[in-house]
Amino acid sequence: MLAIENNGDKFSLEKLVSGQKLLAACVQKIAQEIGPGMTEKQGADITKAVLAKHDFGKNWHPPKIRFGINTLKTYSELSEPDVILQKSDIFFLDLGPIIADHECDYGQTFVVGNDPAHIRLRESSKVLFDQVKAKWSQDRLSGQDLYKFAHEEAAKMGYKFVVKGASGHRVGDFPHQVHFRGNLMDIDEPVAANRWILEIQLHDEKINRGAFFEDIL
Repeated sequence: MLAIENNGDKFSLEKLVSGQKLLAACVQKIAQEIGPGMTEKQGADITKAVLAKHDFGKNWHPPKIRFGINTLKTYSELSEPDVILQKSDIFFLDLGPIIADHECDYGQTFVVGNDPAHIRLRESSKVLFDQVKAKWSQDRLSGQDLYKFAHEEAAKMGYKFVVKGASGHRVGDFPHQVHFRGNLMDIDEPVAANRWILEIQLHDEKINRGAFFEDIL
């Protein structure tokens, strides 16, 4: 195993995996409470309340709640203010809380209404994630090769593949940064299971909207 994939003495695979699964379930609950007419601030308040109910502590990275046009923003960019979720719209959640001293990181896109382009974009982000994860599972590719493959497959789908702020990273017992602070996309050797978050961010330049999906490899 690569030295950059080391964990601390308190690391527990069971805690890492169970925390990740719990966060994914919480994201579904949060999304169900978000609806048209809301602002991202209201979405953030819902997020905070749901996570607190399930014993998540502080965030190891700030939560990103992106509505509408803000789904085009990269991770470090600030949202345009006062964006309100419309009756036909798209949004995503990217959450990174800590539970039992372990980092979680999960993101998913949701659609309000029945716009076919929104639905296709949302589904494509998950489909591409699954394709890349399957490729990694089969061939045990490096981070570099994984993201090269993802970029090529996104182009086939007709989307722009975004890597700025969405190029994958370590995860583990908090803080993983003592072992590695870089990006999955930059790793030129095969990567191990239960160490890395794979991030997929797509932009549909025809409808000027984006989608995001991330989970653990």
